[in-house]
Amino acid sequence: MNGEGYKDPTADKAIRDYNRMPRRIKQVLLAMNSVASLHGLEIIAVRDKQTGKIWGR
Repeated sequence: MNGEGYKDPTADKAIRDYNRMPRRIKQVLLAMNSVASLHGLEIIAVRDKQTGKIWGR
């Protein structure tokens, strides 16, 4: 929604795409959680060294 309360599909899609976890990060997080779960642990976040962004579940 824009400032006046109207739907803004272009901005909504841009925000959704920005917040979507990249496939490479998602695959690594799933693999790490598979190994960690064998030991009763859970990985809840990873930080991308290239961008500095923290990705979590």
